[in-house]
Amino acid sequence: MENINKDLIFLGIQGCGKGTQAKLLLEDLDTYRYFEMWQTLRSLMSHENLIGNYIKDRVNNGSMIDNFITHDLIHTSLKIAETNAKNLIIDGFPRLAAQAEYFSKKMQQMGRDFMVVHLELSKEKALQRMMKRAEIEGRKDDTLEAMQHRIDIFTHETMNVIKHFEELWKVITINAEGDIQTVQAELRNKLGL
Repeated sequence: MENINKDLIFLGIQGCGKGTQAKLLLEDLDTYRYFEMWQTLRSLMSHENLIGNYIKDRVNNGSMIDNFITHDLIHTSLKIAETNAKNLIIDGFPRLAAQAEYFSKKMQQMGRDFMVVHLELSKEKALQRMMKRAEIEGRKDDTLEAMQHRIDIFTHETMNVIKHFEELWKVITINAEGDIQTVQAELRNKLGL
């Protein structure tokens, strides 16, 4: 139970089930709220305006979203959680070293503690799951090239973020190779639920 007064950061290679596992966990954690960076960015992209068009252009060009955007979004979500006396489950942030540095400083400034949940999955299995999801959901941004690019970013950038947090004893690693229920059971066990 010691981790259940902390914000929980879900990180892992695309296709590892971050969103699925986070939402299942939320069913029994009424003091938590969910913030998914990519879902928020996708929502912003759906609008024909300055911010939506800018993010859409970045995504279509295969570029990373600028830190000034992601930092503002995470700051806003943390302030909303603080105002409402809630903890957060954050899905997919921080992914880059500069984001991790910003996040750690912001958490320290706000007096919030956190734990990273690393859902570990092989690249092969991740690609297989992403291809299946693309087929089901028909998402335009889920091309094979885009999937490979996201895996590369995870391997070369996000793994360094996870290793950094491991050095701070802030990571719980979960084997995400199994079915949804098996992964959820391990997650709850490691969180002490």
